[in-house]
Amino acid sequence: MIHYEHYRGNEEFVKRVYDLIELMERRKRVIVTPFFTPEECMICDRILGNKTFYYKFGGYDGAERCRYAFYPYEDEEVDMNICTLKAKYSSQFGELKHSDVLGAIMNLGIEREKIGDLIVQKDEIIIFIDKEIENYIVCNLTKIKRSSVHFSPYEGEIVYTPKIQYQQKIVSSIRMDAIVAMLSNVSRQKAQNLIKAGFVKLNHVVLEESSKICNNNSVISIRGYGRFSFVEVVKKTKKDHYVVLIGKYQ
Repeated sequence: MIHYEHYRGNEEFVKRVYDLIELMERRKRVIVTPFFTPEECMICDRILGNKTFYYKFGGYDGAERCRYAFYPYEDEEVDMNICTLKAKYSSQFGELKHSDVLGAIMNLGIEREKIGDLIVQKDEIIIFIDKEIENYIVCNLTKIKRSSVHFSPYEGEIVYTPKIQYQQKIVSSIRMDAIVAMLSNVSRQKAQNLIKAGFVKLNHVVLEESSKICNNNSVISIRGYGRFSFVEVVKKTKKDHYVVLIGKYQ
């Protein structure tokens, strides 16, 4: 029996995961999922537990968007069907951003769940995709904004650490509305409105309560303002404010 009350707002996704597990058990063969979002991965991990054999991978260690393989037997061979494509580009027309690359791929009519992580650096782009769209991407994704690109398969190991700029900030409270107000440089009321509108994610899950306390080593995403790492509370001031270490993803 599926307890949907534990997955409020994600009932459809939960049913999809259970349907895929049931399909694997019925057919006794490996079932590979599309790429799941970080939030969906958290839910999937929670559902699976010790329920079945599975493997999770996104193309490199630390990937956020991952595929899952559900398999019936412990020693089953699994092919995740993930292709890594790499391209160089000249930044003379300006550095490309993650949104530029994703937008160019989506404009080709490709479904988001066939695309994993995108690593966009100063003169290089690495994308992780479903193998079945490899040739289509290589042949059709030849320009992003004003930059010409040529993608080709890459077989080497990818080691990637996101660029994060750290600094200490002072905040009156470690409630999420206060943290969001500080990170986005808006009033606490505006921060509460952002949370109420569903524009804030805490550890990849949409935040529903402004009063929730922010724990150390949390990831906060604020639509329109960026992505942040709440590392830790460093100390309290004499006025009982908090000095916190914050990282902003570049």
